[in-house]
Amino acid sequence: MYRPHDIKEDFLKETILNDIKSLIHQMDKEQYIKKMERKSKSTKSDSQKQINKINKQMDVLKNRKRKFINLLADGIITHEEYQESIEVTNKYLTKLMEQKNELLSLMESEDVIETIEKLKKELLQFLNFDELTEDILHRLINRIEVKEDGTPIIHYRFTTPKIE
Repeated sequence: MYRPHDIKEDFLKETILNDIKSLIHQMDKEQYIKKMERKSKSTKSDSQKQINKINKQMDVLKNRKRKFINLLADGIITHEEYQESIEVTNKYLTKLMEQKNELLSLMESEDVIETIEKLKKELLQFLNFDELTEDILHRLINRIEVKEDGTPIIHYRFTTPKIE
């Protein structure tokens, strides 16, 4: 017996799939990936700038150590003053070297192209589905109303995403 608010499950699934596929085609997936690539390159560039700055600071400190030797050799500073100055400079050099090594390992561990390709595959795999599971329905749909003529009104849990 047909009731006015009844709707066929297959028709509902087809409608939802079509809505989602339409949204997917509206989104420019490549634009998301390009944005991530730009951000990653920017981060890598910032890290390289920091490394360059650290290298300059280290060069200044190494030159300072050479000057301390000359001051000691010329008798301008005592051996104790030389030792104290070298000790402070070495501690600072060690701290800079640790910072540099952290930045280098961060840059090495972040293989941008490989990471983005993996992310791209996962994104495309998630977005290109042909079957609605109960889990997908619960994640994507807030509620479904059916008009008297059997037309579904589907309230999704999302809005069209925007790229900043």
